[in-house]
Amino acid sequence: MEKQRKKRPENVVAGVVGAFLGTLLGVVCTVVIGQLGYVASVSGLIMAVGALKGYELLGGRLSKKGAAISSLLILVMTWLAHRLTWAIALTSAAGLGVFESFQVIPELLEAGLLEGPAYWGDLVMLYLFTLLGAVPTIIGGLRSADLPDLPQGAAASAQGGELPGLTLYPGSVAWMRPLRLSAAGAMFVGLIPGIALLLTGFANGASLTFTLAALGCIVACFIMMFFALPGIQLCYRSMNLMVRSGGTVWRVTLPMLNNADTYRFTKRTGAFRAIRWEILTEEEREQLKVSVQRAVALLTSGQVMPGSALSAAVMPLPNLRIYKETRWAWKGTYSGRDGREKKITIPKAYQGFAPSQELEAAQQPVPPHWGLLAAAAALTAALALAGAGLGWTLDGGGRKDPAPGSSAPLPSPTQTAQPSAIPSAQPDPQSLFHVGEELGYELTAVGYIKAPDGMFGQSGSYVDAHVPYSEDPSYLEDGCAIRSAAHGMEVTVKIAQTEGNAADVVDLAYELMVSSGTDFYEDGVQETHYFDEYDIAVKQVSYFEEDRTKVRVAVLYADYKQDGCYLSAAIVYQPELMDEDYPALLSELSDAYALNLPEIPPMDEA
Repeated sequence: MEKQRKKRPENVVAGVVGAFLGTLLGVVCTVVIGQLGYVASVSGLIMAVGALKGYELLGGRLSKKGAAISSLLILVMTWLAHRLTWAIALTSAAGLGVFESFQVIPELLEAGLLEGPAYWGDLVMLYLFTLLGAVPTIIGGLRSADLPDLPQGAAASAQGGELPGLTLYPGSVAWMRPLRLSAAGAMFVGLIPGIALLLTGFANGASLTFTLAALGCIVACFIMMFFALPGIQLCYRSMNLMVRSGGTVWRVTLPMLNNADTYRFTKRTGAFRAIRWEILTEEEREQLKVSVQRAVALLTSGQVMPGSALSAAVMPLPNLRIYKETRWAWKGTYSGRDGREKKITIPKAYQGFAPSQELEAAQQPVPPHWGLLAAAAALTAALALAGAGLGWTLDGGGRKDPAPGSSAPLPSPTQTAQPSAIPSAQPDPQSLFHVGEELGYELTAVGYIKAPDGMFGQSGSYVDAHVPYSEDPSYLEDGCAIRSAAHGMEVTVKIAQTEGNAADVVDLAYELMVSSGTDFYEDGVQETHYFDEYDIAVKQVSYFEEDRTKVRVAVLYADYKQDGCYLSAAIVYQPELMDEDYPALLSELSDAYALNLPEIPPMDEA
């Protein structure tokens, strides 16, 4: 008796559980590798293989449905693993909890406090490696899942072991090569521009525009994979052998037939190269013909038990009916187990073969699938442009530094814009004081203060300063500082020089307040928050004025510019003077100074 070999049924629910467990393994690997200080992109391979093999292990087999579900899980969990890795990194850098860090990442990216290109670039690389792991795993899984169902009983069309007219039609892989190349090209058409855009982004200072454009290309590869897989599967089916015996068409799966001991026709195992007609010697082909002749004779005569390995390797297609023909295949139905119709797709890889007499036999290789390539190119271009547009928008947004306070997040890894210089030959700077409409401001002014000699490699230069717009701004220290107040906000800006860092500038400004006898709140002085890698410092203090009748909150800020020069600003809240324009001014100042300034309520709301 032949050894029984049943095809496992697919259990979608169990498969989803398996895929989820596999992705959890990928998440753990991504986080652990990332925390060890290595590039975690390679863990994308583990994510993809773990999910797909997990689905196949618990679900029984990997079908197209299972591949789609697993891929969706892979996309989501890869994003989760990447964000969790960055959240864990933030916990030590910013003193936040993991859950809190995970939640604030979008805000930090929007504010420019996390380096967007680095964040998105890591995600692109992670998805790239995930794609490289997913494609071969899905193709291999679907290839094994494409094995024929085992018939439960085939009606005998002849008695005994003799068969009238048995004709073999070998499949030609070369005939399917145009389709295979176009399908593979459609899957990876976004890969080359994606990598090129990513490298270009890194070469241009990790530009977020190029990085997100690259991410769009990689996502296009994932999407096109599911449109291209049917073509890839069709090419694998061309390795089968079609047989016509009398009025019945048979499909012979060569590796399965060769695994049946008494029907073995070659010593090849197929471990490194799939067994197909084209690689067989003349002697092996003759032995194959004998094996097929004997298998068909035994199956049609009912001498082999239904459901055996042989009945899976040599499968009859009774009552074959073609309902659709394309340039690459015939699609039809045949009578399966229990008399139910089953669908089948037969590639046009068999010279001289036609499923029925009414159809024209295949005579030449199939054409490439140009429509698939065009769709892939269009989708890649669309997603790349969408990613580039999003990246350009984010790159153009104002970068914000952390709000003062104990829970300050990380500042932007890039320095704020360098101050602009005004040649001394230009008019008096006071005449240039104006509302910053060119920056999109309506309440914030652009003023100019004298820069220290040599700051721009020359003397007589000026630095732009952002203060509330008022009719009478004050120029202090012989034009080296500016102060202006409006709508309950007062800002004083100057350029400070020090041999230290931004924290020293802020601490010096605080010490000057102390030495002047400022009446500070009890517990109203916060720690100086200094970010060494960016040389930025922020400190918030609260104090009284006019015999404790007025409350003041000041944000002291310093940002490195160049050559030991720092932009030093004191942003002071005056709650009793706040009006309806105060919230808009606060927002503009937050943008101008790249700070998340705290919102202090007006006096009547305090």
